[in-house]
Amino acid sequence: MDVIDGYFADYPVSEEEPDAVDTDEIVTAVAKVVAEMTCGMEGAQRQAMIDRLTQEVANYDAEFRQQDALGPAASGARH
Repeated sequence: MDVIDGYFADYPVSEEEPDAVDTDEIVTAVAKVVAEMTCGMEGAQRQAMIDRLTQEVANYDAEFRQQDALGPAASGARH
């Protein structure tokens, strides 16, 4: 979490659009966190963590798409 906080300290949200979400910044912040967490790991272990992250993203994407397809009657609770 310190890496994400540090990233947004270095690259603050625009004052003109404080509620705007820059997806590129979020992806970069997540990538930096994963890289920092895995930099000391052996190659296979590091690749396994990256593969797991990729799979988790795909799983949540599928879950959220399914919930969105169900419309407003579906539960608004998400992880």
